[in-house]
Amino acid sequence: MALHFHPLRVTSVERDTDDAMVVGFEAPTEGFGFEPGQYLTLRTTLGGQEVRRSYSICSHRALQVGIRRVEGGQFSTWVHEQLRVGDVIE
Repeated sequence: MALHFHPLRVTSVERDTDDAMVVGFEAPTEGFGFEPGQYLTLRTTLGGQEVRRSYSICSHRALQVGIRRVEGGQFSTWVHEQLRVGDVIE
């Protein structure tokens, strides 16, 4: 099965613990369902290279994932330091 990416607008970026953030997204309205525990693969371009990471959906009411900062982790560091409400990620 081929992956299909949707542009997701960030609706919230909240610190959960010292090293974890909960990031919320505006879910696409058509053909997109989700359940807690299901994985969501996020992708963006960092330093000219496509980076993908998968995170577990952590809510049944809103499209949210928890992202723990990993020492030396390119994607998690970017989320913790640069991702803002209103940004779009696939």
